[in-house]
Amino acid sequence: MCGIIGIISKKDVLSDLFVGMLCLQHRGQDSAGILSFKDKMKLIKNEGLVGVIFGEKELEKLSADVAIGHTRYPTIGSDFLTDAQPFMVSKPYELGMVHNGNVANYLDLKKELNLNKKCLLSACDVEAILHVFAQALPEDFSVEALFNAVKKVFEKVKGAYSVIAVIEGKGLLVFRDPNGIRPLIMAEKNIDGIKSIGFASESLSLTTTGHKLVCSIKAGEAVFVDSDLNITSKSLAHEKPAHCMFEWVYFAGAESIIDDLEVYTARIRLGKQLAEEWKKTGLKVDVVIPVPDTSRTAASSLAESINVPYREGLIKNRYIGRTFIMASQAKRENGVRLKLNPVESELKGKNILLVDDSIVRGTTSKKIIKLVKDNGAKKVYFASTCPPIISPCFYGVDMPSKKELIASKKSIKEIQEYIGADLLIYNSLGSLKKALGKTDLCMACLTGNYPVKIPKETEKEFEETRISERKQH
Repeated sequence: MCGIIGIISKKDVLSDLFVGMLCLQHRGQDSAGILSFKDKMKLIKNEGLVGVIFGEKELEKLSADVAIGHTRYPTIGSDFLTDAQPFMVSKPYELGMVHNGNVANYLDLKKELNLNKKCLLSACDVEAILHVFAQALPEDFSVEALFNAVKKVFEKVKGAYSVIAVIEGKGLLVFRDPNGIRPLIMAEKNIDGIKSIGFASESLSLTTTGHKLVCSIKAGEAVFVDSDLNITSKSLAHEKPAHCMFEWVYFAGAESIIDDLEVYTARIRLGKQLAEEWKKTGLKVDVVIPVPDTSRTAASSLAESINVPYREGLIKNRYIGRTFIMASQAKRENGVRLKLNPVESELKGKNILLVDDSIVRGTTSKKIIKLVKDNGAKKVYFASTCPPIISPCFYGVDMPSKKELIASKKSIKEIQEYIGADLLIYNSLGSLKKALGKTDLCMACLTGNYPVKIPKETEKEFEETRISERKQH
């Protein structure tokens, strides 16, 4: 899962792009990059956070009226610098690309491209998309040729990918995989007659800079904006949409609107559905406490629904990143120790209902419950807005192995005992669907039913590769 953004205008876009990337930092913390075009392509990318990599000097060097940016959370590849996006090619003309998602058949594509002497310089899957796309382009530029090349990508590249590309002297191209698994939105602004058109993973990265949300790019759709800001769009594939439910549960910022559903509204509904599950237990609690930050909205809604006080009993250290998207288990465990500080007055002597967005490996939940009990809680009940995660994700969430998913091998009762909760409840699949109000969802990690079929040998190879890469951290 990464953050992508691209803006084109008749004036410099770097200030807006930089602010937009800061708003996407929650989607990736390991590296970031910007590619811009004004007379020539200019690229800066590095390890670290957006605000550290890009100062005034860097932004001045990149100054241009079209640019793309990326914040990286790795689900394939292990070298934060070598695998940092954007990537570029020079033939048939210069173009650069960023993407959010995960190419399920990346290892097969890599072998094929290497056989065709298109040697990949990284382990980042967008480089494979870029080469497949560039190989399908003729030397003579046309919008029709661009769309035909996107069609070729749709035919060859399997998995989840939302893509933004800048094309030398021509404009900005975006496309979304045939199932629309990863989000991609379009927004515009017009100030004093100067128009700006932007695309991004989330609306908040563009509305923050004054853009107005226009739409979500449809599954299988491609959009090209030329240097005169003329827009051409075309639907190039017609698969059943399968939008990742985890965007609303965890990844996306609460302020964002994705595929016509506000994330904040979705989380309010998730909390209300979870309250219905809690009422079935017949238990009483003194207080509802969220595991910050993502679960706050759902926890407040749950507390209101069961008429129990909502309190902030765990305070997040603002200088520690999101532990779920850290690259290794060791980093995640250290992150939990540093990330959350207990408020003893809200915990001591109380029966507490802790609310979190999900339970993946169980290690984080276990440490949090111990922390709360160590600070005097009498009983600690635990509630997850997301149903049990039982299957690996091959579409951009770093859950490549069934072995590491606690719900794939333990019952709810066994998970409850492992994490040390006095009771554990989850939202059901039905509750999740009702909260999101959508049927066009990817819920493969909850059901094992994948919208893009993946051969078993590819699954195994992907799992082994990703686990090996993680060990390097």
